[in-house]
Amino acid sequence: MTTPGRGKSPAQLFRHLSAKWPAAFDPKAPKPLRIGIHHDIRVLDGELSDDELRRALRAYTSMPRYLARLNAGAVRVDVDGEPAGEVSDAEAASAKALLCARKNKEETKKTPEPRAPDAPPQPKPKQTAVFNAKNTAGIVVETKRRRSFRKPMA
Repeated sequence: MTTPGRGKSPAQLFRHLSAKWPAAFDPKAPKPLRIGIHHDIRVLDGELSDDELRRALRAYTSMPRYLARLNAGAVRVDVDGEPAGEVSDAEAASAKALLCARKNKEETKKTPEPRAPDAPPQPKPKQTAVFNAKNTAGIVVETKRRRSFRKPMA
């Protein structure tokens, strides 16, 4: 899906990269990419703008499968799939922390707020209760009434 202001979607951009360099960009079994691979891609491919390339790489490197593969000592690959460095301990720890944070966020969304088993659900406060609370706090709320003028019936 193409949006008017953003150009191609990250999925379209990723398909473009995986078609050109399948050894480096494999969605089923992602490999850690070389640090600075965007420079190599920029030299080899002039079709993508800087923003499109940045968004494509961001989408690829933030996939859970990619982050799970970032283990300390894992081999990084260049655009041709050749070894080009290793994943450091700090990078592996950052990836694991990000995955754990995502997992915890998903779990907190799924679990409902704990309630006492015998307590009935709390009703929502009525607007009049909020209005009275404001008035007791020393706040004066003025409202205007709308007048409608009718012509007298003859």
